[in-house]
Amino acid sequence: MRRTEADTAGVTAPPTSIPDSIAHRLGFAPERRLATSDGSLSAAIWRFCNRPSYELCRSADRNIDVIAMPISGRHHHTYFGNGRLKWSRSHPPFHLNMVVAGEQPRGVFVSDQPFTYLHVYVRHALVEQLAVDSGVLAVGRTVTLIDPMCSHDPFVEFVFRQLLREMSCGDRISRTMLAALGQQLIAGLLRRHSSVSGSRTLAAKLITGYPDWRLRLTIEYLEAHLADPLDLGEIAASVCLSVPRLAALFRDATGEPPRRWLMNRRFARACELLATSSLSVTEIAHRCGFASSQHLATVMRRRHATTPSTYRRQVLGSHTYNHDTGNRDHVAICGMHGGNDPRDRSAVAAD
Repeated sequence: MRRTEADTAGVTAPPTSIPDSIAHRLGFAPERRLATSDGSLSAAIWRFCNRPSYELCRSADRNIDVIAMPISGRHHHTYFGNGRLKWSRSHPPFHLNMVVAGEQPRGVFVSDQPFTYLHVYVRHALVEQLAVDSGVLAVGRTVTLIDPMCSHDPFVEFVFRQLLREMSCGDRISRTMLAALGQQLIAGLLRRHSSVSGSRTLAAKLITGYPDWRLRLTIEYLEAHLADPLDLGEIAASVCLSVPRLAALFRDATGEPPRRWLMNRRFARACELLATSSLSVTEIAHRCGFASSQHLATVMRRRHATTPSTYRRQVLGSHTYNHDTGNRDHVAICGMHGGNDPRDRSAVAAD
């Protein structure tokens, strides 16, 4: 195995220079590169094909988030953040992971076949600015992206496939498209994989974005009754709709059927409480509509390959620095992935 050495600690590079430093460590250049005109966001396609294993590590960079997704081939991926093993598993194509700003990464990749990655390098200031502009983050506060650890997110996959098409075009419009797609990507990460994912503030912002008043009322009701059993017939009748019509409205607006959406919201709220309260895991499970603490633990293992207690320790052990107060702020909330596991849906139905 060839191991690449970390950079000198404390050195910060712009997104456009990160592919150069990675190429230096790996010993080969990316197949394609693209960057926005202002250099705040860039992307690169990496083809791993010459060795059975690679190891890549570098110093922490508090100004850059790296969003990574394999686009072909299969490999085993082991990831260490700040010297601690975070996860180790098979990494299928179009499953997402991140190196978040401020984390020192070390990745080990093993495969007996070629595999390809698309990396997107984002200046963290863009993430925070979009969060502020969206009204989900106060000026001067911080937001942290949270590694989904090989989760599948259909929305992020959709954006990455569009990025691949633009990188294949390579014309002058591609830079503009990269900037636009970058905004979509950041928005999706804030919704699903950040310290504001699942927050009541963000949920309120999302509710007001639905044009159909019947859907807004339904979602407002579900948000206020996460702990209650789901009775679609009763909810549909309250807004003068049939169950199939309500389900169709829900799917068209959110991309998910009601039960899957509710499981995602319950899980996001549970992660929020794990990170921000002293409630027991059992109490959190009951408040968020899970049948038991074991039910919550089962969903947590499927989505994040960890337990609620371990997740709580990991998140509370991650801090962000508030430059205004000089204090360290706890990372607030777990990110949730797309929630496409059919076992999650059956778990909701059993509530």
